[in-house]
Amino acid sequence: MKGCSRKIIYISVAYYDTRPDEIRETHDLVIVGEDFEDGYDPSDEDQEISKPIRVLTSFSIFDPRHRNEMVSLNVIEEEDAIDREFEAAGYVVPLFINEEDEGQEDGLEDMFQYVRLGAILRYTFDFTIESDPVYLETEFAWYILKNPSTRYQPYFRQFYSSRQVAQLAISTAIKHPQESYGHFLESFVLKVDIFGRKHQEEDLWNSVPSIQEMLEDYDDLQQIISTPLIKHLVPRALQTSKSRRPPRKRVSATKGPPTAKFITGNPDLAVLKPENQIPTHVTPLIAALAQGLVTEQLIVLGRLAPFLDEEVLTTQREAIHKRLCHFIIMAKVKHKKITVGQSDYYDEESHYLKTMKIGHEIFCVGDFIITPVGQEEENPHPFLPDEISDVSMTSTIADYFWFARIVYIDNEMQQVHVRWLEHGSQIFLEELAHPQELFFNNTCTNISFEAIVGKVNVHEICQERPKPIIGPEDFFVKFIHDKEHSTFTSIDKQEIMTSVHDPPYNCYASQILEAQQCKKTAAPLKGDQGVVDGVAYGGNSYHLDDFAFYRSESDGPAHIGYIIQLKFPSKNSPNGLPKICMQRVGRVNMILQAMPNGIIKDERHVFMTEEEVQVSVDKLIRVCFVFPLESIDDVDSWVALHPDHFYIRYSHPTLLVKALEDLQVIPYGNLNVCKHCVGDRLANKESIDKFLKHAQKHPLKTLDLFAGVGAFSHGLIQGSGCLKLTYAIEIGPSASATLRYNFPDAHVYNQCANSMLRYCIKQHEGLFTEPLKHLYDSKIPFPKCIKPGDIDVLVAGYPCQPHSDLNMYKKAGDTKSNLVLTALSWVEYLKPKVVYFENVPGFLKFSFDAEQAGQHRVEGGIPMGGMKFIVRALIDLGYQVRFGLLQAGNYGTPQGRVRLFIIAAVDGQPLPKLPEPSHDFPVVHNLTIKHPIDDEPIRPVCPDRGTAPHPSVTIDDAIGDLPRFDWKNPNLDCEPPDKQREIRERARIVPTLECNYRSPHCGFQGVVEYQYAAKTTYQVAARAKPTTDLQHFTKCLLPKRVERVVSIPLSANADYRGLRPDQYEWQIANPLSSVARKNYRPGVYGRLDMNGYFPTTVTNMDPTAKQCRVLNPYCKRMVTVRELARSQGFPDSFVFKSINDNVVTMHRQIGNAVPLPVGQALGRELRNSLHQHWLNNLENAIEIDDDD
Repeated sequence: MKGCSRKIIYISVAYYDTRPDEIRETHDLVIVGEDFEDGYDPSDEDQEISKPIRVLTSFSIFDPRHRNEMVSLNVIEEEDAIDREFEAAGYVVPLFINEEDEGQEDGLEDMFQYVRLGAILRYTFDFTIESDPVYLETEFAWYILKNPSTRYQPYFRQFYSSRQVAQLAISTAIKHPQESYGHFLESFVLKVDIFGRKHQEEDLWNSVPSIQEMLEDYDDLQQIISTPLIKHLVPRALQTSKSRRPPRKRVSATKGPPTAKFITGNPDLAVLKPENQIPTHVTPLIAALAQGLVTEQLIVLGRLAPFLDEEVLTTQREAIHKRLCHFIIMAKVKHKKITVGQSDYYDEESHYLKTMKIGHEIFCVGDFIITPVGQEEENPHPFLPDEISDVSMTSTIADYFWFARIVYIDNEMQQVHVRWLEHGSQIFLEELAHPQELFFNNTCTNISFEAIVGKVNVHEICQERPKPIIGPEDFFVKFIHDKEHSTFTSIDKQEIMTSVHDPPYNCYASQILEAQQCKKTAAPLKGDQGVVDGVAYGGNSYHLDDFAFYRSESDGPAHIGYIIQLKFPSKNSPNGLPKICMQRVGRVNMILQAMPNGIIKDERHVFMTEEEVQVSVDKLIRVCFVFPLESIDDVDSWVALHPDHFYIRYSHPTLLVKALEDLQVIPYGNLNVCKHCVGDRLANKESIDKFLKHAQKHPLKTLDLFAGVGAFSHGLIQGSGCLKLTYAIEIGPSASATLRYNFPDAHVYNQCANSMLRYCIKQHEGLFTEPLKHLYDSKIPFPKCIKPGDIDVLVAGYPCQPHSDLNMYKKAGDTKSNLVLTALSWVEYLKPKVVYFENVPGFLKFSFDAEQAGQHRVEGGIPMGGMKFIVRALIDLGYQVRFGLLQAGNYGTPQGRVRLFIIAAVDGQPLPKLPEPSHDFPVVHNLTIKHPIDDEPIRPVCPDRGTAPHPSVTIDDAIGDLPRFDWKNPNLDCEPPDKQREIRERARIVPTLECNYRSPHCGFQGVVEYQYAAKTTYQVAARAKPTTDLQHFTKCLLPKRVERVVSIPLSANADYRGLRPDQYEWQIANPLSSVARKNYRPGVYGRLDMNGYFPTTVTNMDPTAKQCRVLNPYCKRMVTVRELARSQGFPDSFVFKSINDNVVTMHRQIGNAVPLPVGQALGRELRNSLHQHWLNNLENAIEIDDDD
């Protein structure tokens, strides 16, 4: 019989130290980011409503009557606790039912508030729900206990460990009443507790007393003790009679706090509650890769590859170790015998060899070899061990040797020219790399014959060949790795063509290096008549009569010039760079004060000047294309094709224009342009038009996974012109309704992505599965399942979890953190041609639950583990990969928003690029990812100021045409008479609407007249299609908060500091508040600057939230739903649906979206890659009938 008495843990006495920054809990305490959408007002003492629910983390619980002695929650139940009091302290943060709301705030300043709670009235712990937390109740709020402080951890472990195990057993017995003890134990020992410790069977038996105590509170006792699991555990417990058991003081109710109204009445939040989540479902390859990285018990949909017998693995390890030792011995051999025969030469006059012999081993061109790491002529093997016995059984060849391929053999120099390869563990993938995978890079060098240690068997894997059988001592290579941009791409066919040339011209890496060197020097270009009319520099060609961008030394976009003269350096200064003489080109949008009201502010409209400027060629960025307006048939399609496209109509002597009549129309035909560059661009446009005509007949079918409202896929579709949203999976009922309304031709599934994956795979494999229905409205017909071949492109903005420093202890088995595994499983199942992923930059810190014991156990987690896992999985699935950070403001979004994007394309298809910035942006985020090995920057795009084609889009550019209205001051009578007169005068011009917090919203809906005609291209695009519902309304706040909002001055960046002292709330008046502790930081109740940009549009938009600068720049109110939608690039015709007419739900839909301008920029690059693929295959393609 197992021992099952409660394990006694002795803890040394510790005391809580009062902190100078602690805030005392009061009835009017405001937690930054707490949303009062349920109508709870902490400043209203007379309000009878449920208490707010908050999260307490890094906490301690102590007794203030006994010198703040730390105590376990057990003590609350004991009889001798009568003379005690219990308080707690820790960091308090809002409860986010949807953790993605918090995740979207990644990058915003964390406003941590350290709070000392009042007296603890009770704690609750629901043992019937797996992973349900411990709650504390005070006079003013409920608190979910997240993770203890370091000093309090032993106390909380004593209280929580056995109860958490008991909760797991009891909730399992309730949910799965037929589960046996053996089956439960199998999964139990795979889990870890919140302290990172893996469960043991002993923990289960130590928890039996806790199980018995908890069952005393269970209503249906007989039913649960009859389950196999509980029946196995309880009879074996010590049969302590109730008379012998010390009486307990029952203050810990089983059930937790009442669920807030905004959760129970909101189906969009209800579907996200933990008890409504299902386990993560994965496909076999993803399951295999995830072993040892996640604590959750994954549901595998398919058959896992059989594990090798331990005896076989041991034999393999011994063989690999023996081979490694052999190589180490061979590396130390000096004066190796080199044998070369006459037949080994390419020909009689050549000194290049096809083959040679070193010792007893023959080496040929194309062989893969190894050479000692760090080998130099003076020190040929600096990192090899002195003794073979020092070589660990877990060591690999990659630990001691570099990999290379022989490109040619130079017998005269006694050298081989090699192309280097890198082992996966030596690059970004590090510990998550496949142990046998190598990657080419584009570097090469010469090494001596002596440096060659031996050959290794490396299989080259490509689409055209059957996959080889790879032995345990073999290696394989599929892709080229570019460290600077961190890309993994297919082997270029040009490389194969180069390799057939005679040495030394058969090295592709040398050609790339030579081309890179050429970019650093300027070379004159000659025209048809043999006269110099251009210069090549930096990979670009510039000719006379070209328009070109050149770097601006001040803030703003790049300058534009028209090349009129080239000045090459004299022979006396051969290292000098040419000077480029240009006529300066002005931007019409910069002189609008001189233009009549009817002229649209169009960043593509430029004018010629007579001003001249001379710049060095290294200041040029690239050629741009400026066409006379009269020569363009369709201006919209011309400018939409590329950010570098402009049109011109006027000229003026200088950049400074005072009046419209000063501009002169350029006669048609009077503007000379470079025939070479313009001809190439027009040919490219014609080719793209032809490709799109072909592609639009059969657009690429797209699945938007975790679709939200479909913004990510919609942007890609608009930018590429050759995609179609075919399927969308979204768990939120309201977001699903939005999808159906705006994309009526798409198949929309209001379901969990895990349930859908299980359903589709089982249906596809002909297995029985229960029919699925929509989560909210089961009356809506459920579309057919999605099968391989049904889609070409998969898009997934997989849900992001918070990555703040306070999120140190993730809940063991938290399924939401593992949705990236589900996304990758969809990729494995459907095998799309192209994949796009998006997430917050904080995902780069995500490391799964790496505390679990296993081959990947790393204290504190694997650095960038989540990102490495995605790259490894995609590579294993046969995809090329690139990733990087993009700033939305750099692509014409009137908002600062940095996000991570990952792009993948099947081997053999051109991998789409990340788009270079098209717009200047005031805040320069370096968009650099630090390489995990050496902190070298991964920076695929350049956001430097003065280099982008266009100026940034301002708030006024985006929303200036929307109707004005103010909120009505609910306390107008308290204002001074002159202020009242001022408010009434304004009301004659600007409509004033009552903001009643009991109403769903405040503002205009339906078809509404705009404030004025569109004045910017951004407004024109937003109004391109008529809308049925402008949704120009705000959420409603409580009267006291409305009063504060309408009292904020109507000036840019005004905030709470403009309020009267009697209007202050706790957060901005109390010297202990987080605002005060940040030296009364600006922003709370903050007004936007019409000439600035929106801060990151997130899901929680509120005057006191993290993102608190939410007041309209022209009106006395918050921003509306439509204004927020404009900040993300949504057109006015896009209507947001909310089942309960809940404005905050609409905020969530908007805040979770990928800005459409970013998606459009990505879509243009996708179109370019698909166009290139089409050109590559054109010879084999069916001829396109232009008349079709």
